Amino acid sequence: MDDFDGETSKRNPVFCILVNAPLDLDRDDLGHPDHPDLWQRLLADRRPVHRRGLYCPDCLAVRGVSAWMYVYERRGVRIAAHHNPHHDGHHGESDEHKAYKERYARAAESGGHTAEVDAVGADGRRRTGVLVTGAGGRRFGFDAQLSYISAATARSRDAAASADGITTVWHTVDPKSPLIDVVRWTRADDLPAAAIRDDRDLLVRGGVRTLDLQLCERMPAPCPERRQGSCGRRHPRWNPRPRQFDELVRDIADGAYVPLTVQAGRALHRFWAPAPDLETYLDSGGALAGDDHARQGAATRSAAHGRRPRDTQCAVDRAARRTRRFGHVPPRDGGGAIWLPAAGIPAPIPRPPLVSVREGVCSAGRTHCGAEARLYPAGWLCDAHRPGANRR
Repeated sequence: MDDFDGETSKRNPVFCILVNAPLDLDRDDLGHPDHPDLWQRLLADRRPVHRRGLYCPDCLAVRGVSAWMYVYERRGVRIAAHHNPHHDGHHGESDEHKAYKERYARAAESGGHTAEVDAVGADGRRRTGVLVTGAGGRRFGFDAQLSYISAATARSRDAAASADGITTVWHTVDPKSPLIDVVRWTRADDLPAAAIRDDRDLLVRGGVRTLDLQLCERMPAPCPERRQGSCGRRHPRWNPRPRQFDELVRDIADGAYVPLTVQAGRALHRFWAPAPDLETYLDSGGALAGDDHARQGAATRSAAHGRRPRDTQCAVDRAARRTRRFGHVPPRDGGGAIWLPAAGIPAPIPRPPLVSVREGVCSAGRTHCGAEARLYPAGWLCDAHRPGANRR
């Protein structure tokens, strides 16, 4: 898929063998009124791409190669994209990306869930790497994004999946990836395809956290809010928690891990956490940030574009945009803990349960001994547990 179609005024040209002419994607009839419902027919075509009869005329004329194409629709914008080209400047699906899809499907199915690879939405707007149907019929889309993708494109694709009732789990290997904290994400090390396919442990190092509620007066440092002294409340801290890749996939599908969005200062943080930690966080007075406002701006910009005409230019001529490098940009996934404002009501400190003491019965041990006992300063104890019984 051409990830940059949604953020440029250029459009890929596309030639349709069925009508033996180019298509004008800005016109409702595609420029061919004699072929009603042509767009719907092209979207509904599920044959292999090289048999659908769509190709790039620029690639054929300039480079002499047949670059087959497919069409889809995103937020009302019709898009034609190149499919798995083999000439210089185009990038097909990498071996690592294929390996991730295989492992996602294998991990989900081993947990008793169904997995569909390369699932396409009914309207052609959405393409999911691995669609997993988990507990309670909830649907999760696992997408490994190993190449560059802009934050706007990630939001747009994530919103298209959400509109279909799919919670997308984005995966990256780059701690500087723009999708981090923009959508729900995970991160692992950059490994070759053979290591990804192997059943060895694959560690997810980012995007997963656990809750730690720390009582302010027990912290070794001053109050993180007041910068001095103690506030007497509990401070929620979300700590990074590396997880084994396959276990995390199954836990997400089972509902044992849930997505969270929290705000620390001006920054929004999105991550996955155990469901009990979410309940504890909310019960202690913590608050979640909504996801809707983050997408509102992107949706407004997309609606403003509408169906305005766009110039056609083959994506091969824009291939340099795919090779962006951000060496000077600091990592978005720094691996540190997230401190949030303390809850208004102090969380109760867990105390050991009180156990009744009976006269003349030994009370030693978690489960009372129960033997006949005498009263000592330490309590009712038998001869085996009395003070000094273990001395030699």
